[in-house]
Amino acid sequence: MQECVSEGFTIDGYYRDDKTSRETLAFLEEDNCRWQLVDQDGICTDGQFKRTDDPSILILKKENGEEFGTVHVAYISRRRDQGLLYLFRDTRVTRFYLVSTGPAFTVESGDVDADS
Repeated sequence: MQECVSEGFTIDGYYRDDKTSRETLAFLEEDNCRWQLVDQDGICTDGQFKRTDDPSILILKKENGEEFGTVHVAYISRRRDQGLLYLFRDTRVTRFYLVSTGPAFTVESGDVDADS
């Protein structure tokens, strides 16, 4: 646990919002720190993230470099079978839970690109 506090949790994976289960958020650190949010209307936003001085806080930027929001990683279990994070954007806070450690990204055709 000490390592996670100093270096941050491994966040690669696929997350779903805990209220409606209709929003998804995916992360893949090895692929240029890529992230993607698919909202409940199916609108896809993606970009890159970077860790702050606190490695459990991530800044999300869109492809065009515009800041999208901030993620606070609250918890990822040692076995990576449970996880919880919060997305802060505009005036909203959305809680997401870990669904899979294999991140899945939506591609333009609407198909899912399973990165493993």
